Amino acid sequence: CNLHGIDDSYGDFLEVIGHEAYSNAIGWVSTTIEIGLVAFLVIFMGSSLTQVGLLMLCSQFFWIAVDVIVSLQLGWIRKHEVGLFGKFALRNRPAVKETVKTALPLAFGNLFENSEWEILTLFAVALGPAEATTWAVLGFLWDVLESATEAMGDAGEVRCAYQLGKGRPALAKLVAFKCLFLDSILVVVVTTVFVALSGMFPSWLTRDETIQKMLSDLIPLVALGNIAMSLGMATWALIGSQGRYHLSTSISLLTSFFITIPLGAVMTLWLNIDLQGLTFSIIVGDAATASLLFTVFLISDWEHLSKKVIARVAAEEQLEEDSDDSSSCSSCASGEVTMPNK
Repeated sequence: CNLHGIDDSYGDFLEVIGHEAYSNAIGWVSTTIEIGLVAFLVIFMGSSLTQVGLLMLCSQFFWIAVDVIVSLQLGWIRKHEVGLFGKFALRNRPAVKETVKTALPLAFGNLFENSEWEILTLFAVALGPAEATTWAVLGFLWDVLESATEAMGDAGEVRCAYQLGKGRPALAKLVAFKCLFLDSILVVVVTTVFVALSGMFPSWLTRDETIQKMLSDLIPLVALGNIAMSLGMATWALIGSQGRYHLSTSISLLTSFFITIPLGAVMTLWLNIDLQGLTFSIIVGDAATASLLFTVFLISDWEHLSKKVIARVAAEEQLEEDSDDSSSCSSCASGEVTMPNK
């Protein structure tokens, strides 16, 4: 997991400095090769899970090394070397403060999002071992759908934040609504393809007929929930681009712990409904989250938000300049003191 995080972080860094094409390409290549190697070990060599895990660990090491070597040889990080290696970044308190302020809501949001699924998994375990296995496989399908649509929200987030920082609230608002429009088209296309292939997915994912039957019953509900989930994810990202990650994360947490989880407990532990009831609780929670986030999005004061973003950026730049000036003065002072000793 730590290696995967390092790989993702370095890939995100390359994307930020303008090499997103390489980052995406190397991601596709590394994933394709890793899938092929794992399939070869499992199907033809009969390898154990431990051996597969070691292979994936070595693969992570290798591709991190490839990214670092390529970026160094092509000089992509040359102009960033001083910032990366020549300064102690923790001394830049404004930058650290802003990073922590932005990262903490995102970290807690991801943590509680994962904990929500794990808690729902406990409810599935209470229904039986077959239900627990089916729920784990269903989580994989849901991750695929999430990955297919979250890129649109990420792209809109970057553009919207850029326009707000440039003092163009009207253009930022236009970008945000276009993002939601394109996301709606994309989610319809992805959901249509998903439903069209729904008869094949169960047999691709398992050979157990009981699990196949459960998956077939759940796939239509997953397709329905994907619409609410995608809209909520895109709106969450756009509200975050306004500098309000704490608000969007708080809404997601409230709906998760006061709607999705309690409803899931009622459906499984009290009413003893199968996995369809558990899936229904996720759909209701996602729909509530999307509705609340979209309401916040519609009533946003874009001009006021743009002024806040500009003011915050200006304050951070001023503090950074003051910090650099104080460091330079300290260096000069120390140089003046040591010169007579030479």
